[in-house]
Formats: sequence, C-alpha cells, structure tokens
Amino acid sequence: MPKMKRKMIILFITSVLLCDAIKLGILESNQNLVNICEMALKDGQNAGLCTNDTIQILNATTCTMSNPAKGTANAIAFHFQQHVEAYVDSTCESEVLEIAGLAHFWNSPVMVRAATNPSINDQDLYPTVVQFGLTSTLDLTYAIKSLIDYLNITSVILVSSNERSFDHYSIVAGIEQIAEQQQLFRVEKHIKIDEHVLKTKKITTRNLRTNSRMIIFGNDFINLEMVFHNLDVTTLSNDHYMIILVCNQISEICASKVKHIISHAKIIILAPIIERYESAGDELNKRLNFVVKKEEIETYVTMYDACYGFCFGIGHSLILDGKKFAQSMRNQQFIDIFGNVTFDGIAKRLQNYAFQWIPSENDEFENVMILSMIRAPCTHENKCFDLEMQITDDNFWNAYKNVTIKITVKYNYFFRTIFLSAVGSIIGLMLGSVVFYFYRRNKHLEMYRMMWRISKENLKVIETKRSKGNAVSDHLSNKRRHLDSYALVGTLKAEFICFKQQKRILWNKAKLKFLYELKSLNHNNLTNFIGICYNDLDRFYVLYTLIERASLEDFIYDQQFNVDDTFKSAFIKDILKGLQYLHKSSIGYHGMLSLKTCMIDTNWVLKLTNFGISSMLNEMINQNYIRASELIPQQFYITVAPELLADVQIGWNFPKGTVVGDIYSFGIMLYSIIYRIKPFDRFSLKEVLDNIIHKSLRPPIDDDDNDDPLITLMCQCWNAIPEARPKLRSIRQTIGTIFSCSKGNLVDQMINMNEKYAQNLEQIVAERTSLLVEAQEQTDRLLCEMLPPAIAAELKAGRAVIPRNYDSVTVGFCQIIDFMNLMEQCTPEQVITFLNEAFMSFDEVIKCHDAYKVETTGETYMMASGVPSENGGKHIFEIAEIALKIRQKTFAHKVIAAPNWRLRVRIGFHCGPIAAGVIGLRSPRYCLFGDTVNFASRMQSNCQANQIQVAESTAKILMEYSKYKLTKRGVVHVKGKGDVNTFWLNELVLDEKQPIEATMPVCNTLYQTLNSETNLKQVNQTIDPIQS
Repeated sequence: MPKMKRKMIILFITSVLLCDAIKLGILESNQNLVNICEMALKDGQNAGLCTNDTIQILNATTCTMSNPAKGTANAIAFHFQQHVEAYVDSTCESEVLEIAGLAHFWNSPVMVRAATNPSINDQDLYPTVVQFGLTSTLDLTYAIKSLIDYLNITSVILVSSNERSFDHYSIVAGIEQIAEQQQLFRVEKHIKIDEHVLKTKKITTRNLRTNSRMIIFGNDFINLEMVFHNLDVTTLSNDHYMIILVCNQISEICASKVKHIISHAKIIILAPIIERYESAGDELNKRLNFVVKKEEIETYVTMYDACYGFCFGIGHSLILDGKKFAQSMRNQQFIDIFGNVTFDGIAKRLQNYAFQWIPSENDEFENVMILSMIRAPCTHENKCFDLEMQITDDNFWNAYKNVTIKITVKYNYFFRTIFLSAVGSIIGLMLGSVVFYFYRRNKHLEMYRMMWRISKENLKVIETKRSKGNAVSDHLSNKRRHLDSYALVGTLKAEFICFKQQKRILWNKAKLKFLYELKSLNHNNLTNFIGICYNDLDRFYVLYTLIERASLEDFIYDQQFNVDDTFKSAFIKDILKGLQYLHKSSIGYHGMLSLKTCMIDTNWVLKLTNFGISSMLNEMINQNYIRASELIPQQFYITVAPELLADVQIGWNFPKGTVVGDIYSFGIMLYSIIYRIKPFDRFSLKEVLDNIIHKSLRPPIDDDDNDDPLITLMCQCWNAIPEARPKLRSIRQTIGTIFSCSKGNLVDQMINMNEKYAQNLEQIVAERTSLLVEAQEQTDRLLCEMLPPAIAAELKAGRAVIPRNYDSVTVGFCQIIDFMNLMEQCTPEQVITFLNEAFMSFDEVIKCHDAYKVETTGETYMMASGVPSENGGKHIFEIAEIALKIRQKTFAHKVIAAPNWRLRVRIGFHCGPIAAGVIGLRSPRYCLFGDTVNFASRMQSNCQANQIQVAESTAKILMEYSKYKLTKRGVVHVKGKGDVNTFWLNELVLDEKQPIEATMPVCNTLYQTLNSETNLKQVNQTIDPIQS
C-alpha cells in the first residue's frame, strides 16, 4: 500500500504540473520562427517577466494556396484538442480576422503579427487582440491626411492591383475604407489595374489626369516596375502630379527594384522607420546560426516581439483571460533586444513613419517628412494617437505648394486631351482600312493562344506501384521503365517534372514565343513537348510524351544486354540527330542531356526528352516563381558542363542550357556507353561535383585506350575550354567514320543480336537455376526461424497441420524493464541494434535446450517447451533452466549507446494445458492458446526486476528436485485469477547424482486443483518451501 500511495502522489503532482503549463499556439510552419519565439520567451523569463509560468509552445501550418483556411482549422484543433490558451496569429490576411473572431468567442489572447484590414481595430469584435505589426493601415491613412492638410490638397486618386491574394489584403483598399468611414479626405476615384492586360498593351493614363494632384499607389503589384513604366509615371510627375508609393515595409525592401524610376519620376515613398533594422539582422544571424534574408527580418522581429510581449503580458495579468490580457497591454511599453515597443489605447503598436525620396539611383533614401506617433486619449474611431510632424526639407515641399500647379495641370490636361483625340481619330481612320487584314493575321498568331497550356481539369496524375521485379531481370523484349507516377492529358500519357509554385506566373512575349516554338518542334528522335500546367493550385508541371519502354540508362547498365558496336552506333547516331535538330532550331539546346533523358521506344528508335526547358526553369527558380518539390539527385549534375555548374544551387535548381554544354554532356554519355559503368561510380558525388567545378575532374581512362579514336573524341568533348570543344557536325563525321561497318537499321541488327543471345541461353538458365536453389535454401531457413522445425517440415511437404490440445506444456515470458527509458536515450537504430543483440543471446540459450522461441513482441520474448514435440515431461525443467541462463546473461550485458542504463528483465512461466495450431496462409505462425499462456504472462507482468516468478502449481513440481532453489514470495493478486501463491526461482545447483527423469509432471491435474480458492488454502498449509 505505501508504494501504491507514492505512485498516486507522483502521478497527481505530474498532472498538476502539466495542467499548470500555459499552451501557446503558433500558426507558423517555419521552425526557425518557432525557435525565435522560444528564445523570446526565454529572454522574457530571464528578465523576470513571466518566471512563475510554464509556457508550452505548439505550432501548426498556416494557410496555403490550395487550402486558404488551413490555419483557421489548426487553431480550432488547438483549442478543442490541445486546449491551447493563447495564440500567435497567422500572417495570412484571410485568416487573421477569422482566428481573432474565434479567440473572442474563446476569450483567448491573440498576438497579431501583421494585419492590413482595418477591421482588426474594432474593439467590439476583436477585444482580445494585441497588434505587434510594424505597420498599420490606420497609421498610414492618418499619415496621408497629415500631408494632405499640410499641402492643402482636396482629393486623391488611389491605384492598386485587381489581383486578390489569399494571404494579403490591399493596403490601398484599407486606406479607402478608413478615409470614407471617418471622412478624413475625399477619394476621387480608386483605379484597379489588371496586370495581365497591362503586360500585353499600354493602358492610357487619361483616368489618372484629373484635378486631384495626389496619386497614391499601393505596393501590392506583382511587377511594380512594369506598372510604373506602362503608366508613364515620369510624365505624370513632370506635369506636377505628386506620386506617392505606400509601403508596409522599409523603403530599401519595398522599392529596391524600382529605385531608378523613383529617382527619375521623383516618387515619394511613405514607409515605416525601423531604426535598428540592420542591427536586428545581425542579432538574428547570431542567434539562429544562419543568415536571415533582409526581406525576412521584419517577420522574425515581429515574431520575437509577439512572444516577448506575451511573456510581458502574462506577467501583468493575474489570470490568462483574453480580454483582460489585451486591456493590460493598452498604453504599455517594454524594451527587448530589438528596441522599444509601445502600445496605444487599443493595444496597437505605435510605429513612426516617414515620407522619403531618392535624389538618384545610387543614393540612399532621404527623409523629407517624419511623422512620430504619440499616445493620446482614444476617440470613438479607435484612434488612440497623435502625429507629430517634422519637416526635414522645406525646399522639397515648396514645389508642391504652388497654387498655379492646379491651373497648369488643368490646361495641360485639356490641350493634351484635344491633341490625343485628334491623333487618335486620324490613326483610327488609317487603321480602319487594314482592320480586316490584321484580324486575319491574328488568326495565325498561335503563340498568344497558348496551345501548350494544360488546365488542371485536363491533367490527372496517376501513382503507380513499383514492380516486385527489377530492370536487370526483365526480358529484353518486355523491358519497361519503373515510374512512380505519370500523367494523363486527356487520353495521352505523359511524363512530367513537378515543381511547387510560389507565386502567380505572367509570361512576357519572349517566353510566349519560346513556348510556342518548343511546342512546334517535331522530329523522329525527339519526344513531343505537350505543355505546362501552371497557376492552378500550387503545382507547376512540365509535360512530355511518355515513352514506356525504357531509357538508354536501363540498357547500358544491364549487363545481360549485349551492347555491341551495332547498338552503340545506332544509339549514338540517334542522339546526334536529335541534338542537331535542336541546335539548328530556335530553341538552340537540350540542357538536360543524359542517359536518363534518352528514351528507347517500342520500335528501337532513340528519342530525346526533357529538352529546351532548363534555362527557363533556372530563371523561374531564381526569381522564386517555382521551387523544386523534392531534392534533385546529385547524379543528375554529373553530365552537366563545369561552367554551368558553377552558378547552380546543387539539389534545388537546373543549369542553363548551351550548345557547348550539350557537347560536354554527350562526352560523359559516351564514357558510359563505351565502358558501361557510371562515371565516378566509386567516389562521393559531393566531392566529385566540387572537383569537377574547381579542379576539372574527368572520368578515369585506361592508358591503353588513348589511341582509340572514339576515346579521343570523348576527351575532346570534355575540354575545360567550352569554345575548344568540337562542333556537332565534326562529331557526326567522326562517328560515321568509326562505325562505318554498321549498316542497316537497328531492327535488322536486333535479329542478329537475338541469335547471339540464344547461344548464351543455356548459361543463363544454369545461373538462374543456381539462384533458385539458393533462394529455396534461404526460404527454408527463414521458415524454420518462424515455425518449429517439425511444423515447418509438415508445411513444406504440403500436409495440413491439424490443431490439437496438449495436456502439459510450459510457457514462459521474458520482458525487458525500463525499455521506454532506453528509447528516450537512444536513436531508433541503436534501439533496434540492442534488441537484436539481446534477443540473439536469448536464442543461443534456447538452441541448447528442447524448446523454441514462439515470438517477440516489442521488448517481450515468448518461449515454450513440450509443444509441438512432447518431450515426456521435461518441458518445465527446460524452461526453468532457460530462464536462469537468460537472467544470468543479462547481468553482463552492456549497452554502449546508454552506459548508465542496465539491462534488467522479469521472467515468468507456467505449466499447464494449451491448444496449438497454425494461423495464416500467406504468413503462417504457430500460435499457442489457452489459460496457461495467460497465466504465464501474468507471472511475468507481476514479477519484480531480475526475478523469475512461478505459481505454486509449477513450483511444487520443481521443488520435487532439490537442485532447484525456490523462495516463497507469498500471495499476489493476479488479474483474472484472484489471489495466487507465488514463488521466486533463485538458482539451479548442478548435481549429477540426482538426474531428472523424463516423467510426466502433473501440471494439468495440479493446475486444476490449485485453481480453486479452497484447495489454495490447503496447499498453503501443506507445502512449506523456503520462507521469504
């Protein structure tokens, strides 16, 4: 009882500690951001902010293109399944308000890292929200109002993209909403730009030319540079319009790609001021042990501030109540490693802003007006701050205060409108006569119809199961490729390259023309480029016609396939024909030439695939439009020219394609075709690639082969100087000379090859027979390991094993103690190694006795004796001696991976009747059934460490022989049996004068006798073994 009480107390204390832990749910899948949150909480505790609280962090994935509500679903799962009490919100705008609304219902605090939608400021709908974002739409709107009041401007024009992203809310839309609701200033019009239309034709700026001198652009465009260029913002600025770009990041990031336009057009930028941005990046790099990209610093800073602020908040709130938590953060201020964090009266972070411009492209951004946010009493519009304006350049603003600007702009616009109308009318009349001609001509401009685009409705990806055979064992006539998956485009089978699409793709004219010409390629030694599937969900597919037979690699590395000069010449000539067609075409290169991209069709014609696309993929990956869905094998880069490898991120990008790069790849392929081995097969691929790039490493060649003209050609293709590599025409001439004796097509020569193959058939059959015999012997050994030898022999003979009852059998169980502790200390490989070593030592013990291992289940080892071969009653003594020997072996067993952990076991066995039979047809097992098995398991589970426990019925048989020393343990409550008198088996004293006779022990009779409670008491009175 005292032990039971101690266990209950420990369990109670553990549960209390777990219940006291505050669970913080982070809707973020980036583990580095989760790590920075843990650092923030630790820093807060070190600063004495939340030292009395235990905080447990849980994180889950936020929204994706394919599942915009995934973060919301995970937040709900956190609440109902994990009982999370507080949240660090997602950065997906589509989910911020949803999760904040749920948190109001749950009364859980929410740390919002970024929110553009102004509705987040509504304290009635979202009273548990604390905003840690470095920008606020409300702040930006009032900053614009301050400038409007300063310059006496009456109205503005807003310009934004009409593209709607699942994870972003338009800043301009938020500004318009606040301006109209609070009547801050008049928005004359809100123009939404379609970038797809803007990319193919220039949109007139007539709608921008009004009496409103201020034109405000948002930074939510996919290609801001193209928008500024096509809208001709430089001319607008020269006509005295004030162009403002509103940014939710610092200027160096928001406008880095349009600095030249900003400087020429004198565009003004409204952006937050983050004084310690550079030092914040240095601090993050030091703490995370890797370089954080400059554009990602804000994300890490807000995550750190949110988690540190949570620690600060729970230190000021007595209980974790969402509304009280948010109220306690109002008008608060704290300092963390990134600086001062100040909140206003609605628990919204206060951030300073500036209007900036850049004198020239090579200069830095300069502040021309600084707006400092100061806490103030809250108004009914939830404005809890005042703006303190500081003009840093009066001369800059004087140009915009000129009253004559309005008149000048008005007249300029009037005369320009008349001029453009006149010119447009004249051009319209001129073009009217040729409209029909251009209409008919447009019919032929197929490249804009994008016949190569595959919609997701027409694409179906088929997953295939790998065949049990292998490519080597396939017969020559039915050799097939092993594909994990392929695609169906309508009824056409296609192989594909799959990528993860990260942002929407817009093709320019050059790319449209390239893809049209790629689609138009048609040659007997090329597969067909089917097309591309993109902008559907989050996958990007490049598809080519599927050749199901095999690749050249499958034949070259198949040692059973006799690649003589006939095949070599045919394959090489087909490769050169396909390359020559590509090099002469507008595509100009292959880019991914290797044995894997050379397909052999059913007519034994070699066709090149995956051609012409590598340069485009390289550019799209570098621009973050797509990324590889899985790591590209290093073997792929072995055939890539060194000058192309230098600029490629190994494993994540494809090389650019060039003509001389194809020549190098052809040379590497020649090596594999000639020697029928992989280049650098004996070396580490990582070291090989490094040496190829920096040390001009090439595959090894035998000295005796230097005079071979084919080897000489191969070495010329490897030349480190790309321009010194031979031309394709010269290569074709050399190959024609070397293989001048190979006449006829490949089918004719295949007949000759089959005749040679038939001559070697007897040798192949003999080898297969030897392999079959070896496999049969291995199967027999495995069957005898799984089943008792007698049962295995019956099954091999094809005879059925009839289930039967056994009157007396001994069953034993041995279980490793504290196995879970070992698993926590060791890796899975170390745990499996330990179990194999331990159980193999147990197997060695059993081999010396008339018993067999029934099975192992986890850390439990089951054994039996007297079944299926009855041994005349010796089974109980066999199991007793096995148990003692196993225990003895465990004393000396060392676990190298866990030196402080010691192998301890508990063993229990029992003697009695059982039923046994074979269960299973495909995977047969010899199974034991009956109460004896359950009783033996109970003896083990109720046993103490390094002890062997038996019930009194079994002990009585052992005590008939003095060499077995037993100790009475006493009455133990056994589940399903009640109170049972048990004994420890301590040792075996060897005495040759007292041999054990093979007599049948009365296990069955004594077992039935001791099963009754009355007889148990009688036995306890009559049998008095060694007292404990």
